[in-house]
Amino acid sequence: MGERVAQQPRVDDRSPERGLGGTISAPRTLVPALLAAIAYVDPGNFGVNITSGAEHGYALVWVVVFASCSAMVIQYLAAKLGMVTGKSLAEHSSERFPGVGRLLLWAQAELVVIMTDLAEIVGGAIALKLLFGMPLMAGAVCVTLFSLAVLALKVRGRSHFDSVVLVLLVVIIASLVWQVFIADVDRVALLRSVVPGPLDSSAALLAVGIVGATVMPHALHFHSAASRGHDDGSAEVDQAGRLRAGRRTVRSVVIAMTVAGVANVSLVVFSAALPSEAGASIETAYAALSASAGQIVATMLAVALLASGLASTLVGVQTGDVVMQGFGRRPIAPLLRRLLAVVPALVILGIGVEPTNALVWSQVVLSFALPGTLVPLLLFTRDRRIMGVLVNHRLTTAVATLITAVIVGLCAYLVATGL
Repeated sequence: MGERVAQQPRVDDRSPERGLGGTISAPRTLVPALLAAIAYVDPGNFGVNITSGAEHGYALVWVVVFASCSAMVIQYLAAKLGMVTGKSLAEHSSERFPGVGRLLLWAQAELVVIMTDLAEIVGGAIALKLLFGMPLMAGAVCVTLFSLAVLALKVRGRSHFDSVVLVLLVVIIASLVWQVFIADVDRVALLRSVVPGPLDSSAALLAVGIVGATVMPHALHFHSAASRGHDDGSAEVDQAGRLRAGRRTVRSVVIAMTVAGVANVSLVVFSAALPSEAGASIETAYAALSASAGQIVATMLAVALLASGLASTLVGVQTGDVVMQGFGRRPIAPLLRRLLAVVPALVILGIGVEPTNALVWSQVVLSFALPGTLVPLLLFTRDRRIMGVLVNHRLTTAVATLITAVIVGLCAYLVATGL
């Protein structure tokens, strides 16, 4: 991911490309990366990874590894776009593609936010049902109210928000790693599963869902906004400072995505070790864990799912604001956005759709929406007028292009095999 050091033209600090003139102030790169990592361990990941492990054993671990490595590259691009320019991906997209293009990209981004919110609310509702026997509808409302309560703590900057989300991330990772620690893992089969294998129609659906759950498009909008730096107003370009900031960003993204990757592999591994009659839903996995490993272990899974739903819904609200401000150029009240977000989840639960299936299909939709986010991001980060010395290296652009092509190919394969 190294970047080319090129002769940088002088840029007026009043330019729309804010952040190109002067040094970049972005001392915190790890915290935004870890906050974005929450999107990679949200309830959608629980749904697709537990289902894939229960139905196909370790066979789809290679998809999780591919998606996690892809996320490192893509999240790096999103982080440095915000860090260098001081603008989010949504703001750049709105400026570069005015008119119909802006409206189409806005619609795609809002669809992504809705599908993400659906997964978070449904996942949180499932967790509350497992832990307290709460009806799914009531659980969905509770998750929504929690997100509003924590967002109200944003009185003095984002410190409270960051702290709450990071604590929940620790709870998720610790719970999932413990599940693997006590599971009966076939280490040889697990190592072999890293090599790609053929996909039947069922596996193809889950593979596309895993990609959508791991390389999440809404996390790109969030990370670009959370990493925003600012121009110090000087006329000279501090190339060395920018390159140092770029290296810090690489390290931060690799750490955060590795953490998320471990969590996702853990979900597949422990669910693959469950009895075959356990089924392929979160609720049946919980029941099987309770019967085979004890109630404490099963409760830890439910706690991890609840922490995932609560943390993800907080990040989702922030992402919705970023998208609205970037494309709509005006903020929207968190209360109104939450009310809009909860409607699809309540409808899904009200008509009786199996919750884990709803989680899987929400992630499939995200995967189909990914190219609409990846292509603009790639165009912006390969443009030297926008990125300056942190413009993509040719190899970076080639790798990101290949990742986009593989994702499009997986979606096309799913359609060809009958969806």
